[in-house]
Amino acid sequence: MRALGFLLVALVIVAGVAFLTKPTEADAEAVLREQVTLLVAREDIGAGRSTGENLALAACKLRPNDCYDLLRSAMDITFTDQTLFLRVDLKGLDRTGTCYGAFTQFVCPGGLNKT
Repeated sequence: MRALGFLLVALVIVAGVAFLTKPTEADAEAVLREQVTLLVAREDIGAGRSTGENLALAACKLRPNDCYDLLRSAMDITFTDQTLFLRVDLKGLDRTGTCYGAFTQFVCPGGLNKT
């Protein structure tokens, strides 16, 4: 009986911590901006791309914030508050994915998949 009581208290504590450390929509936007900026920075110009694609990549490397704003406008992102975690559904740019935010972190099981 003691073990059951201990387990119940531990679950309540974990749920409380999850609730208090659940990321916000602004946190999700910040992580998305960071990830897109890192992805653009890692790409090499010329790697089997057309001239137009290389020009767009070069422009993105020069002005990453403007690039993110342009890419973000082409994405449909839905935020769903699930009390203990935040669910983020992403669609756009021929990709879809679902991410979850909890304990100040985000994870996207399966990553972003081509549609």
